[in-house]
Amino acid sequence: MRAIAVTALISSFIACAGSAHAQASPGVTGDVRCMLTMAAISGNKTNQPQAGLGMFYFAGRIKAQNPAFNFATDLKPVAVKMGQPDFEAELKRCGPIVVSVMQSLQAAQASFGPPPQPAGAAPPAKAPAPQPPPKK
Repeated sequence: MRAIAVTALISSFIACAGSAHAQASPGVTGDVRCMLTMAAISGNKTNQPQAGLGMFYFAGRIKAQNPAFNFATDLKPVAVKMGQPDFEAELKRCGPIVVSVMQSLQAAQASFGPPPQPAGAAPPAKAPAPQPPPKK
């Protein structure tokens, strides 16, 4: 049953990727809800890269807004109030935010191109081919 719920959440996450720009998170509590949602969907290997990035992204936003936020104690009061409908709603709101951040990071990485070679530097040497062990 849990696998079906996670699969449904992942499908929603992917479907939301193409939707219009998501609204900004409503403060620390909204970012905590997003972070908890990303944690909930991270159990599925297909979604782990996006969910992992989302968890760290929202953790950074939380600490930027409230440097005294304690993840060990301050997540639980929000988590205990969230049910399956809350996670589904938050996925629709937070998923596009994470997708947008991932796309921005990928575009930035692509814009750099290959690293420049110092002037006069020889191309990197290829590693020698592995040799079979000597016969006895």
